[in-house]
Amino acid sequence: AQAATAVPLGTAGSYAILAGSGITNTGVTTIVGDVGSSPTSVESGFAACPGADCVALTGANHTDPDPNDAATQSAKMALTTAYDNAAGQTPTTIPTELAGQTLAAGVYNSTSGTFGMTGTLVLDGANNPNAVFIFQTASTLITGGTGNVSLIRDAQACNVFWQVGSAATLGAGSTLRGTIMAHDNISLDDGVTVDGRLFAGEQSSGAGAVTLIHDTITRSLCAAPPPPPPAGTATATATSTVSATPTATSTVAATATTTSTVSATATTLVGAAPPVGGPPQVGQVPRGPVQTGDGSSIGGGHDRRGLLAGGIVGLAIAGGTVLVSTRRRRN
Repeated sequence: AQAATAVPLGTAGSYAILAGSGITNTGVTTIVGDVGSSPTSVESGFAACPGADCVALTGANHTDPDPNDAATQSAKMALTTAYDNAAGQTPTTIPTELAGQTLAAGVYNSTSGTFGMTGTLVLDGANNPNAVFIFQTASTLITGGTGNVSLIRDAQACNVFWQVGSAATLGAGSTLRGTIMAHDNISLDDGVTVDGRLFAGEQSSGAGAVTLIHDTITRSLCAAPPPPPPAGTATATATSTVSATPTATSTVAATATTTSTVSATATTLVGAAPPVGGPPQVGQVPRGPVQTGDGSSIGGGHDRRGLLAGGIVGLAIAGGTVLVSTRRRRN
């Protein structure tokens, strides 16, 4: 698609509806934005709601009490400038029926010189909120009741423009997004939703009417970009510190029980030499599961057998000593 540049609306930007031959409403219509008509300042069905034919207006009505005021005249001149800008951009030709198409930002026209929409047209902003879409017709823009414009990936209605060479007609229940700039008339059937603007009467005579029937028109505004961070602002990086937790070592004291025909009490003196052939006691901290009879000596199973043998020898000696002492007393 050919690159598109934003269309400058100038003083017309504050208007939701701008006409040249007047504005007619039937039913209850909601309008957000200013309204006005120049050079012919005629309005009907614009009584304040509630009412059978009324308009819930959020914005300025430039027809009442000051018809064809300076602001509306300025806006009509701005409309001509905007229309010419959109019409002057180089287009890419696409099918007349817009439904079912997904389009990137660009300028588009059709071989037939008209556009129709009986389903959904998708406009893809490609994550660029400033993406601009311009549709040029030599004659008409007509949408069916199921016509709908869907915006994806940051596309905005404020950047969609419909330059219509003659008249625009939006079918009942349809949804259109963007600003319609029509050479002459714009007509909306019942229950139409417009996220944008309706500008009629671009032609030199200024003639061009807008007709509404129980519709909703909301002037589209571009979302403000997020503000940049203040200059010199440091970005703090959180650092996690993991502290190692010491592992407590439990010392398990094992009690060895020796059964013998001779009862004796073995006493180990602090600083005493180890049994002959035996390793030093408690030479290292026990590791792994503790077994019955484990004295936590260096040397494993062999050392335990040495200790047991040494204990038996000691008990035998003690028993012999007791026997000798008994014999001496008898003598």
